[in-house]
Amino acid sequence: MLNFMFLGTNGSMQGDEGNTSLLFKGSRGTVLVDASCGLGRAVAADVNAVVLTHEHIDHVYGLPSLIHQLWLSGRRRALDICVPAGMEEFVHRFLEVFSLQEKKNMFDFRIRTGRQFSVGSMEITLFSTEHTETSVGLVVREGEDRVVYTSDTRPIREILPCMAGAQVLIHEASGCEAEEEILWKKGHSNGADAARLAERLGVGRLYLCHLPETQELRKKVLEEASAIFPSACIPPVGKLL
Repeated sequence: MLNFMFLGTNGSMQGDEGNTSLLFKGSRGTVLVDASCGLGRAVAADVNAVVLTHEHIDHVYGLPSLIHQLWLSGRRRALDICVPAGMEEFVHRFLEVFSLQEKKNMFDFRIRTGRQFSVGSMEITLFSTEHTETSVGLVVREGEDRVVYTSDTRPIREILPCMAGAQVLIHEASGCEAEEEILWKKGHSNGADAARLAERLGVGRLYLCHLPETQELRKKVLEEASAIFPSACIPPVGKLL
């Protein structure tokens, strides 16, 4: 059975919730998607792999600390770091700053590219998004369970074959409809954009993330999404879903 947990739900500003990051747990294997807050849960899960959706700081800044904490916890098996093609050098240079590979008994961490790969019992497919030159979202599948996560992106216009049959959509909602033009220009979406995609995909549940900082704005984002897709919600942090 495929489950997931939000380690944070905020956008670029951390706030009380921390930046958006997720753990996906299959019958076998665990994947961390983006590395920011809540790293202790990823360490406790002894993650098999990390997926970085793009290079922006709120999605990657925790990666060196994750590797360091896994090493301190006694990990010896390799860690796959899966990134979009074109992001490999960025990750290499980022990790070299901390000289992690030089630590005694440091496990291997392997930077990998590729649009489709398996982690334990999960099949993961990456798809291009409109945020940075190399940014991606992903579909996580185990058996009949299928979850689509957009990460940061302008509204998605094309329903890809890999998205078909998804029961859950996890979508960024960085602001309200009144901010539409500004958000789209920056490569982001609002709650209503998320709801429209959920409706088109025919999912049973929509989880909103990459949210604005204030509770007032979050409430407005959720209201706009729920008006289009009643099953929209803002997920709890640290709870297995």
